[in-house]
Parts: sequence; structure tokens; C-alpha cells
Amino acid sequence: MAVLASLSGLGVVAIHNATEEQKWQRICDGTTITKQCQDAEGTRYNKYIYHKAEPEETKKVEHPATPAKTRTVHHDAVYGTRRVGKCIKTNINYKRGTCALSRCRDGSYSGSTGWGTCNYHGGVWYGGGPWYEYHDEKYLITPAWDETIEVEPAKAAWTETVVVRAAKEAWTEKEVAKTP
Repeated sequence: MAVLASLSGLGVVAIHNATEEQKWQRICDGTTITKQCQDAEGTRYNKYIYHKAEPEETKKVEHPATPAKTRTVHHDAVYGTRRVGKCIKTNINYKRGTCALSRCRDGSYSGSTGWGTCNYHGGVWYGGGPWYEYHDEKYLITPAWDETIEVEPAKAAWTETVVVRAAKEAWTEKEVAKTP
């Protein structure tokens, strides 16, 4: 009986070893057979998983057109001053509103310079006119104006392609089995 027991014990070990060998006879394909398998060369693997390649994943982002941003700058009018000689007008009998050429001794003005000028006004006090009064005159150099300054230029509409996930190449994850 002891011999039978020992033989039956050997048979269990042999059956166990045969099952173990059958388990390792499976050829790894990485998708359906991924554990305790071997490749065509006979290398045994505890884990043999094939990971497929993944394409790049992108999305499109639409950017609308934006108008230019501007601001207006007001420029005031610029004035200057200059000395202007204005002809003194007379109110005597020759031509009203013409420029006086002589000044009489009584303070009046005359439009002539010849003989008899200022006869009834005490004579000529100073001749060789014309007589001018000088005064400062304001004049316009540049008129007021508004200037439009572009702060930010306009942008046309555009589409941007954004990578959400980079592409991955196919790869195999392998864990070689330890030999007993």
C-alpha cells in the first residue's frame, strides 16, 4: 500500500508537471493570450501585453475676427502773434478811409505830401508817411484737429489646431518568467 501511495504521489506530480507544461505551451499574442505564455523562440513570459498605436488627438479652436482698437486724441488749435503795422485812416475831405501820408501840427492827418499839405491845420508836422500804428495780431498756425491712434491692430478670423493628446506608437509590455 505504501508503494501504491508513493506511486500515486508520483502520478500527481507528473500530472501537475504536464499541466504546467501545457500552460506554458500557449503562444503569446498580446491581446487574448497575455499571461503565462511563450513566444515563437520559446521565451516564457508571465505578462505579454500588446498596446496598440494611438493616433494624435486634436481639436480645432475658432478665433473670431477682432476690429482694431483705437483712441482719439484731440489737438487744440495753435496760435501765434506778430507785430502788424496798420495804416492810420483819415477823416479829412480828400478820400475817406485812405492811408495818411502826412501828419499836421494840430494832430490831424493828410493824404498828400505836396505843396499846401496841412495848410489850414498849422502846417506839416512830419511828412513822408504813410503813418502806421503797430499792434500785436493773433494768427492761426494750425487749426484744431482730432487724431485717431491705433492702439491694437485688427485681426482676421483664424482657426487654431490644438493637440489634445500626442500620438503613441505600438509597444509590447513584457515580463519574462523566472526559470525554476
